[in-house]
Amino acid sequence: MKRIIIFCAILVIAGNCFAGKQGTVAWGAKLTSPQIVSLSCSFYPYHAWLVQVEPGLGGGKLNIGLGGNYQYTIGAALKMSLLHTWLLPMGGVDVNQTYIGGEFEWMFKGVNFNIGLYGHMAGTNPKRDMIFSAGIGIGF
Repeated sequence: MKRIIIFCAILVIAGNCFAGKQGTVAWGAKLTSPQIVSLSCSFYPYHAWLVQVEPGLGGGKLNIGLGGNYQYTIGAALKMSLLHTWLLPMGGVDVNQTYIGGEFEWMFKGVNFNIGLYGHMAGTNPKRDMIFSAGIGIGF
């Protein structure tokens, strides 16, 4: 727990050095669970603050958090996420389920990796109360 607090403090203090420029938009594509394939649009309304929308085949995410990058070479983000499933979610997750959780994403030379943990929030008769999400993608 102490390491997480230290990491978050460093991210907040150094956020302006590594943040996306205020008002910029970044696009990407990901292979991720439970969404299978998704596109992402990230907007930086104020320096290190990040708002990200990520619709995919198996569901969609809305992410809000702190993050950014340094000259599109290295980057990281810590996000609160709302995930809703539709069509064909993978990983044994039912359609029309809503989950809420957190996600960590890191990027190196345009390739990004993300992991997250979500708890069930809404939807009838879920097969899973908690789900793990992981993915890999590219930014362009």
